Amino acid sequence: MENIIKINDVVLLTIKRLGINGEGIAYYKRLAVFIPGAIVSEEVEVKITKVEEKYAYGEIVKIKKPSDKRVTPPCPYYGKCGGCQLQHMTYEEQIAQKKNMVVETFNRYYEGDLTKFRILDTIGMETPFYYRNKTQLPTRHDGEKVVVGMYAINSNRLVYIDHCLMENPLVSKIIKLVCAYLTASEINVFNPKFQQGNLRYLVVRAFEETNEAQVSFVLREEEPRIIKILRKTINIEGVKSVSYSINADLKAVEIINGPVIHLEGTTKIQGLLKDLPFTISPDAFFQLNTKQTINLYEQIKKSANLKGYEKVLDLYCGIGSIGLYLAHQAKEVRGIDISKESILNAKEFAAMNKITNASFYYGNILPHLNHFTEEGFIPDVLIIDPPRRGVELNILNYIQKNQVKKIIYVSCNPATLVKNLNHLQKNYSIKFVQPIDMFPNTAHVESVCCLVSRH
Repeated sequence: MENIIKINDVVLLTIKRLGINGEGIAYYKRLAVFIPGAIVSEEVEVKITKVEEKYAYGEIVKIKKPSDKRVTPPCPYYGKCGGCQLQHMTYEEQIAQKKNMVVETFNRYYEGDLTKFRILDTIGMETPFYYRNKTQLPTRHDGEKVVVGMYAINSNRLVYIDHCLMENPLVSKIIKLVCAYLTASEINVFNPKFQQGNLRYLVVRAFEETNEAQVSFVLREEEPRIIKILRKTINIEGVKSVSYSINADLKAVEIINGPVIHLEGTTKIQGLLKDLPFTISPDAFFQLNTKQTINLYEQIKKSANLKGYEKVLDLYCGIGSIGLYLAHQAKEVRGIDISKESILNAKEFAAMNKITNASFYYGNILPHLNHFTEEGFIPDVLIIDPPRRGVELNILNYIQKNQVKKIIYVSCNPATLVKNLNHLQKNYSIKFVQPIDMFPNTAHVESVCCLVSRH
């Protein structure tokens, strides 16, 4: 491969498609070249930065023929902080390309008949900014000031961020106020270069619908002086809940990898999902984009097409939000999740809304599925919303054996979705795949896939 192309070579390429990380992909003598910041159909002069056996990476030197879909990114940190990948293209182009990403993944990996179903146009947002209801950011000292930032792409270099266009205004406001308070308190912030200091991360979740915010701090170690300072965060307007967690593992991928300890205020904050109020703990999962979550759940509801007599089973249910959103149209809803905190939240969510036909179960999924089968609970509709790695093989095997009439698979990763569908296709037909843009300006795409039993 070194003979075909070398590092520092400058070549003229035409962008054919986008990769899963939002980079442009072009081909040089059949070798795929990944080029961040490039748009489909553009002709770009590219300097090669890395060469592997089957692909290479490059950076744009000059755009020879720009796309008419190219725009000036509105964010001053774009291209530096690594948080967004698609701000350089119109929003219409973003959602068109997200559909293409799903189509490309199916074309490449799906082993069934692609002509038997449709991949629909991506459902976008009216305003593709200010949507994130939660953020987890590393803390640093910039001179005397306590600041937060995001890591530059493929690096451990932190880009300090004063204001992120993806965060909802309440999250942004709380971050500013907390950082100002921490600066005034002369708090001891962790410095990775010298391996000194204590405060590592600031985690803020805030719902505009209820004007309630939850602030969590991640420390390297217990330190009474710091904990005393953190307690007073409760005095910041809008903050209803303050907690902290210890994470001494500097190589850990997870930001919170231990118990979350409540400090001040309520243990949970209240959110609102359309007309359903709910409460949530700092370490429980909820979709990051509340407005678009309603569109996602409406698609699930449409796909389920419940008539009132069906039993619904929700796997990886989190705080139970999907099942509870459907509960008034179903006979019975059950949800399972590995997070104890999420299941406690789900039970409270049901009680708050006087939903009596829903029950939630904590623990590994398969033992609960086997128990349900033994007691004769066979769902009519199975909802699966797994993490990025997809559904475990033992659960796929269970589904194959104990066939449900309809499966609604909510996926945040097209590659693992297709891999799981290949496993299920012997017994299930795909009705449609509906991409939804849960994370505008980023390369992430969510999909709702509706499957029906062949038998």
